[in-house]
Amino acid sequence: MLVRWTFSGTHTGSYMGYAGTGRSVSVTGMNVFRIADGKIIELWTNGDDLGELQQLGIIPALT
Repeated sequence: MLVRWTFSGTHTGSYMGYAGTGRSVSVTGMNVFRIADGKIIELWTNGDDLGELQQLGIIPALT
């Protein structure tokens, strides 16, 4: 099963050791689940971590 997701929010608290910036972020990604006998056996997650850190100003955005 594949789930595509988007989350958005405002960076108000500590994240990865960085104080809140007040910046808004919107990040997309997907989860792939392997299911057997009605149970999740494995989970793979892929999200736009680089884009998230660029939106927060932690990593400079490419120009």
